[in-house]
Amino acid sequence: MLSGVVFGVLAALMQAISYLFSASFIQRHRSSPVMHLIMVHIVIGLLSVISLPLIWHPKAFDISNYFITLVSAATTYMFAQYALYQAIHNSVASRVSPLLGLKILVLAVMGYALFDETYTFLQWGAVGLCIAGALWLSASGGKISLKALTWVIIACIGYALSDISILHLMKHFQSLPLFEAALLSVSLSFSLCGLTSLLFLPKIKSLKLVIASAPAAVSWFIAMLFLFACFAEIGVVFGGIVQSSRGLISILLALFVVAMSLNFSDPIPPRSVLVQRILAASLMMVAITLFSLDKV
Repeated sequence: MLSGVVFGVLAALMQAISYLFSASFIQRHRSSPVMHLIMVHIVIGLLSVISLPLIWHPKAFDISNYFITLVSAATTYMFAQYALYQAIHNSVASRVSPLLGLKILVLAVMGYALFDETYTFLQWGAVGLCIAGALWLSASGGKISLKALTWVIIACIGYALSDISILHLMKHFQSLPLFEAALLSVSLSFSLCGLTSLLFLPKIKSLKLVIASAPAAVSWFIAMLFLFACFAEIGVVFGGIVQSSRGLISILLALFVVAMSLNFSDPIPPRSVLVQRILAASLMMVAITLFSLDKV
């Protein structure tokens, strides 16, 4: 269990780093967030295609047994990414991103209703705390519009379906060493995402912009390796709760880059708002502890 928690925290860290690189890219190149998303996934797709021959395994030839799961993981992920950017377009990232914590409730309900999973009172309490922390984090940035909230909910459903598909994809390769299975699963999934993103290649103004997206893409690729390994070790609900540590990590990273005089993130909010965000993010850390207590 401990290794799964560590993988989840590392995934959250690398996602937060990727967000910083993305914020820097968008600010520096005056890029559309959606175009940046496309360029990032072109680079990730290239990394995936390069990785596949290096970690190819005979089980990967048994594609008929995991094809639907693979397509489901990739398509629901890309749809969720699109919904997320639509939400940000109708609001601001600081209000939208924390609400992705609602994905944990979607996952828990799906697990209970569709897969006969059961959770203890303490675990439901952890889910509730995580949601409360997400709502508090979002509210600290201001009120979100109904349209943006609708897109957030759609994104959460998409991410939840993708997470469940990822878990089943990892199970297909469970006879392999964990990180070999994770790298193979990530490479297969994001090869499809990369191919989809290539459809928008004619809209990219310069190849240099694609290359400049590499830091965000590489850090996201690494984050996905840890995330896939995390889900394989502790499941998608507990993994999602651990992943919510990204809120606190993002705040600490923002403070760090400001202290280092780096212009990589949004300005630090007023002290009262910052304290609220730290307290809200800390609720999520308590949720991780509560959920893990029932696993011991």
